Amino acid sequence: MKTSRIDLSRIIGVLVVMAGVTALVGVAVGGAVGRGLDVAAVTALAAAPGVRVLALAVAWVRVRDYKYAAASLALILLIIVSVIGTALWR
Repeated sequence: MKTSRIDLSRIIGVLVVMAGVTALVGVAVGGAVGRGLDVAAVTALAAAPGVRVLALAVAWVRVRDYKYAAASLALILLIIVSVIGTALWR
């Protein structure tokens, strides 16, 4: 039986490369488009550890360890709030 597993290292690698490329293009372009690309780069960079934490949260829910699952969801919420704050501040 074939199981459906997500390759986290590949997803995180794509997010990091995407963050680097969008940041580089954002700096080169400048203006409103550059700002949008910079925000996208910060979002992609913050999403990389968020993906891993989300995978841990799902694993903890599956084994009914709700204390760690709640803590990981709080960390994900903190990541989301920090990205929004950075995007607004930028």
